[in-house]
Amino acid sequence: MVINLGSGIAMVTAAALGAVAGAIAGSKLPADQFAWTGLALLPLFVLLEVSLRRLVTLFGDDRNAARLALAGAIVIGFYGAWFGIRSL
Repeated sequence: MVINLGSGIAMVTAAALGAVAGAIAGSKLPADQFAWTGLALLPLFVLLEVSLRRLVTLFGDDRNAARLALAGAIVIGFYGAWFGIRSL
């Protein structure tokens, strides 16, 4: 996997989008219904798959590396914000 400025910016942006979604979900969803968090992530994963064709060039044309890095950044950002909101 090639990590350069473009792929780094893409991963930070993906983590930020995940964090925004996690903060919204953490503040709006009931605490006892943790399973709904997967549905909150679904639009971000759809957006990732739709835009993957353009983003793959940032990762040296490696689709799997781009998908793994960006999906991981989304999930880490989401659950970081989710647990941050829930611990307040």
